Amino acid sequence: MTPESLVQDTHTLFSLPDVALRVNELIDKPNTRLSDLTEVILCDPALSARLLRLINSAYYRLSKPVDTVSQAIQLIGQRELRDLVIATSAVNLFKGLPSEQVNMEMFWFHSIACGIAARELARRCRLPEGERLFLAGLLHSVGKLIFYSQCPDQYRDVLQRVEQKGMNAVAAERQVFGFTYADLSAELLKSWRFPERLWVAVAHQLEPVEAPDYWLEAVIIHAAIYVANSLQPSASVTPLTIGSPDILVSLADMLALSPESLVDLPAEINLQVIEIFEIVQPGATLIY
Repeated sequence: MTPESLVQDTHTLFSLPDVALRVNELIDKPNTRLSDLTEVILCDPALSARLLRLINSAYYRLSKPVDTVSQAIQLIGQRELRDLVIATSAVNLFKGLPSEQVNMEMFWFHSIACGIAARELARRCRLPEGERLFLAGLLHSVGKLIFYSQCPDQYRDVLQRVEQKGMNAVAAERQVFGFTYADLSAELLKSWRFPERLWVAVAHQLEPVEAPDYWLEAVIIHAAIYVANSLQPSASVTPLTIGSPDILVSLADMLALSPESLVDLPAEINLQVIEIFEIVQPGATLIY
């Protein structure tokens, strides 16, 4: 088994819906008109409703409500539209996994936090088109969901090695499968025709210094995971304190940022994470 063979075997099961593919395709074309995107979004009532909810959220602080999809697209911008479409599609794509395997609300809360942290870190690092790293952060661990759904017995072996032998989960994945969730996540993004810089960053999220290309993108995803790990689904948040201070200083140094900028980041993005989570996971009971 390889990441390529596993993704190929589940290609139909884990394919992006037509609306997501069409929106992605249109946004990549320089001559796309607002009316083209509006027509596609209107074909999906649930997506249209989420778009209007997002543009009318406190994050945008508009003086008056927006009630048309075309106006919402104009205000939100094409890149954030793509983020919303992919996020919503991914959440729907992996619905139905047994709760004893994974708490999907916690999984997507962490994933959204990682995506928003990655986008903000890319902005601070002045990375060209760094907002695209939201998608890499959002989808950095979807390989875990493929493991859970397609290889449940083998993944139980992974968990047993973690519990009984005290192994790190990543090391246990390598022993059982020969590759990790990061490799599998990257292969899925590659099959979805995401830009190379995104799936390479995801592939090297665990050891970014080993990335042959797109080293900064890989470091940003690695640091974003670190930031996301400190966030809980609550309106209150404390500064980043996880792990060794040496790790924090090392990450800040690699990003050419001050350690304080990482320490303060969880509090700065927390409310935005909660808002986006509630939009892509309507009815979630996780936030308190």
